[in-house]
Order: sequence, then C-alpha cells, then structure tokens
Amino acid sequence: MLEKTDNKVQLNKQKRDYRIEVVDSEFVLNRWDEIDAILYRVFADSEFNDNFVRTRPAEHTLQNLREPDQEGIKHIIALDLDNNILGAFFVIPTYKPEGKEDCDLGWMFTIELHPRFRHEVLNSIVDQVHQVTKNAGFARIITEMGTETGAKFLSKKHGYIHTPTLEKFNRWTKELN
Repeated sequence: MLEKTDNKVQLNKQKRDYRIEVVDSEFVLNRWDEIDAILYRVFADSEFNDNFVRTRPAEHTLQNLREPDQEGIKHIIALDLDNNILGAFFVIPTYKPEGKEDCDLGWMFTIELHPRFRHEVLNSIVDQVHQVTKNAGFARIITEMGTETGAKFLSKKHGYIHTPTLEKFNRWTKELN
C-alpha cells in the first residue's frame, strides 16, 4: 500500500511517449492506493473553490467507483510507456439516459510534469473526455470546478463558460458541438 506522502515517481518529466485510455472503474480500483497517494500530493497546494478541500478529489472519486451515480461511468487516464500514471479525468458518463441532455464530470489532474508536456497531456485527456461524452449523445457538460487552476485551464483552453445560477455560483458549461 502506498502511503500518502509527497514522494514522486521517478520519470522523465519531458518524455513525450504516452497513451490515453478509457478505463472502467475496476482499473482505477486496482490502482487505487497509487491514485489516492497521487491525488493527495498533487492537490496539496491547490486553491479550492466553494467548500472543496484537499481530500475531496479522492473521496468523490472513490465514492463514484463504489456507488456510481449513474450507469456507464468510465475514466480517462494518461499512462507513460511504463504504465506510470501521468494524469486522469475521473467519472465520465458514457451512457445518456432518455431525455437527459447534459452531464457532470469528476476530478482531473496531472502529476508534476514539464509545463508544456503537462498541457499536452491535459489537452489530450480533455479532448478524449469531450469525444466520449459527445459520442454518448450528450449536448453539453455542466459541472463544478474544484480548483481555480482547473477553471482557468478549462475555460481558456477548452471553452468552458462560467454560467452561475442563484443556487450555484460555481457552475460551468461546455457545449459539445
């Protein structure tokens, strides 16, 4: 079992060889100790929105692994050629219930990488998320942003628009054209 520490996997942070995979919850559960330790580390210095805290990404993800809110939940993961986890976007719906046009997403992250490579990996993950949700038949994504960094990245690079309501200020929308 991996401990929640600030230890990092030793790898070439500028390495360009990686793959993006759509995986089921069993894959994530089988590597949960490693993922939990990574989430604890990478969210250590994050500025969280609303009432989110450092433990929320792991808690929310694990809850949806054990008791999914809906059918067809998958996860998008970036792996290097040695199967080290570089990043992921969890809780991605791949099944659209009748009459439902929008979906919500889970948490995303990357490990500590060279900034250009980090953006490359994140862009690849997010592009796959959009493809999967669009292929499922969703017209849009309506979600919360857990961190300021995530909100800035998804709004600037992927067109998420801040769409607050009276009930929920932290609300973001992405139209899947």
